[in-house]
Amino acid sequence: MKSTLASSGICQDAVSRLAGRGNAKLHPLVARLAAALLAGAAMLAGSAPAQAQETSDVRLALIGDLSILKTKDLDFGNIIGTVAGTIVMTATTSPTCTASTGLVHGQTCQPAEFLGKGESGRIVRIKKPVSDRIVLTGPGANMNITGLKLDGTPELTLIKATPGYSRYRIASANGIFAFRLAGTLNVGANQTPGEYSGTFNVDINYD
Repeated sequence: MKSTLASSGICQDAVSRLAGRGNAKLHPLVARLAAALLAGAAMLAGSAPAQAQETSDVRLALIGDLSILKTKDLDFGNIIGTVAGTIVMTATTSPTCTASTGLVHGQTCQPAEFLGKGESGRIVRIKKPVSDRIVLTGPGANMNITGLKLDGTPELTLIKATPGYSRYRIASANGIFAFRLAGTLNVGANQTPGEYSGTFNVDINYD
């Protein structure tokens, strides 16, 4: 059973979105560059050079001041088991996924990750999804991700964590910071196999 949770920016896809509030704005820019590769054989007297051309795409996202960009989706990977249990994911830079007895976790263990740009020393407030819960839907009963955790180390220093907005100070000299969101996936007994997904909002304000 695979549970993949997608989150995205203001440029949203069919199953994902991110809300940025206050002065937080997303400035996406996609640049395509056609790169021509020219291959020439050794020229013989009176013969034309041989040519080959291949096109390559280059994509770029520019982060402006007081902005936020989703860089990675929340993904719990594959889960095997028929008993009720949990998969606990950490929101650290080197995340771990710990399965309760009777469940086996494999492959991906990836917190949602966001990139922001402000000013060094400035206060930023980040709000987790409403009710501290994310609902996943799929072929079987809904599954909930609870106990949501935020982690912005080392670029963000936590000042105060609350059920609403948590306050951080931007510690990086250039004002660029990353933060991650993870939690505990609750798996039901005899959960129907298949892919489960959901969406959630992360709100951010710059003081």
